[in-house]
Amino acid sequence: MESGKISIKLKIKRYDLSDAPETNIKTLDIFPNMDYPSITTSLFKVCEASPEKTVLKIRNEEGFLVPVSFLIEDPEPFYYIDVATISCFGQSSNSLLQDAYVDSVCNKVKSLESRIAQTELLMPQLEWRRQAYMEDTVSGLLNKVQFLNRRFDELYPQYKAARNIST
Repeated sequence: MESGKISIKLKIKRYDLSDAPETNIKTLDIFPNMDYPSITTSLFKVCEASPEKTVLKIRNEEGFLVPVSFLIEDPEPFYYIDVATISCFGQSSNSLLQDAYVDSVCNKVKSLESRIAQTELLMPQLEWRRQAYMEDTVSGLLNKVQFLNRRFDELYPQYKAARNIST
């Protein structure tokens, strides 16, 4: 046995070929430094399957689905491999997701366009409202200045008289 080489027993069922497949027992030899693509390529070769047309489901002894990395990280006495054809539903769901994304973006753009149109309609009113606000502010300030002028006119003679007395 070579240094670091791991031999994993696989119980393979080919559901892509029949509904009730027989179990074939094969051995997969991998090394700890192998990367994910090379492990999956080796796995497809051992299973005699095509990655374009089939999908591999790896299960542990208890029947739970496990990722490919478990073959190196957690070597068990054997793994179950189910080979199944790629479902056509998976391809259409991607296009449905893409269609939903495109529809969502279109709705956002339509919403922005309608908000811009409403803003353009309100622009003349905004100028009128700004002008009215400025007039109200100036009128309020004018009233306050007039009040202060009247008050000053009332108090100035008393101030001047008090100042003449003190000098």
